[in-house]
Amino acid sequence: MKSLAEMTITDPGITRNPYEFYERLRNEDPVHFDEKLGAWLVTRHKDIIEAARNTTVFSDEMRVAESVRSPYQDEANEYIKEKGFYLLDPSDSFKVDGELHARRRKLVSHAFTAHAVAAMADRVAELCKDQFETFKGKSEVDLFKEYAVPVPIKVICDALGLPLDRIEDVRRAADSLVARAGKGASREEAFQHADNVMQLQQFARDAINQRREAPTSDLISQLVNSGADNPEDDQLTEQELISIVSVSIAGGVDTTRNTIAYALYTLATRPDLLKRLQESDDQDKLLSAFCEETLRFYAPVPALPRVVTEDTELGGKKIPKDALVFLCWASGNRDPERFENPDEFSIDRKASSQHLSFGTGVHVCLGAMLARNEVKAALKQFINSVESFELAVSPEDLDYSDSLVILRGVNSLPVRLKAKAG
Repeated sequence: MKSLAEMTITDPGITRNPYEFYERLRNEDPVHFDEKLGAWLVTRHKDIIEAARNTTVFSDEMRVAESVRSPYQDEANEYIKEKGFYLLDPSDSFKVDGELHARRRKLVSHAFTAHAVAAMADRVAELCKDQFETFKGKSEVDLFKEYAVPVPIKVICDALGLPLDRIEDVRRAADSLVARAGKGASREEAFQHADNVMQLQQFARDAINQRREAPTSDLISQLVNSGADNPEDDQLTEQELISIVSVSIAGGVDTTRNTIAYALYTLATRPDLLKRLQESDDQDKLLSAFCEETLRFYAPVPALPRVVTEDTELGGKKIPKDALVFLCWASGNRDPERFENPDEFSIDRKASSQHLSFGTGVHVCLGAMLARNEVKAALKQFINSVESFELAVSPEDLDYSDSLVILRGVNSLPVRLKAKAG
């Protein structure tokens, strides 16, 4: 057996399925320095909680590191600026700490409250139904491409008030916002990502200007008018607004689609669960439990980074100032000190909702409630519209797109299905 010093989370085999590696880390070295990555991995639930809630020392304020940027990013950035658009650094939205983070959260939080999300419920359900109808007559379908991907794009575009007839452009832009951190991008790819991001910014800029002239009830209108009723509060700048809209799309699309896909994968391989959900006398409650367990078990965002602002200690390890630390949400979600039999998928688990898939502390995902609503609505529509379905390929043949941080999911989910009549 290899020693931990010989192993790295960057190994494609480990990144694809990191759970055995995480288990060893939790047992042998829970706060571990990964030499190849050049960063610390925090793997126990309690240590992750401690670090995430100490934003003074473990700062979320960071920019995309040079090590993961395309070598052509500087050229692409100049191109973006020449065209009159923003570079949209993560620090323009919520990748900041302290008073600036508190100000931005305060100005936008009302747009993502339980009341605001509940008001969208009927429309979300309608969009899910419409999307299912597009492939209802097929006996074989790729549920990732034809359901898991378009549903969250349509929901977030509809909620924001962006054009639904341009969702393919929005999808490409969402992918490009993430891919710009890909060090392997060619010059052509870097400039294509830039074009996609600028197009999204133009959609957002047009919508912002329209809402200033004629306010509506959508999220962009709420963001534009945040703070307007209180003269003591300043309002979001255009750059902040465009960045927040872009982050809402990137975060709201990628992670939600992966959660929907993993939930559908689970049902395709567990017909007993599908039948139980279909026949439940309290379907909404059971669906909620199923969604939370899917989020815990699969963790669509496996880890996110923090930067250490001063010499510190965590889990008995001394970590120097300026070190990069990854809070491994996926590992915390499988920590047996927090979850009994953590490697078992169980919708009867009592504490599934205590997972870390939306983060924790002041940086907990702002759109978590909307994401939960989308996943639940998509699954409710699907399970009540099919008699049965199964994978059209073996699980081992599925195409995965894995990452240490985001976009951990399948690239396709081909199934054979039998829709209900009517």
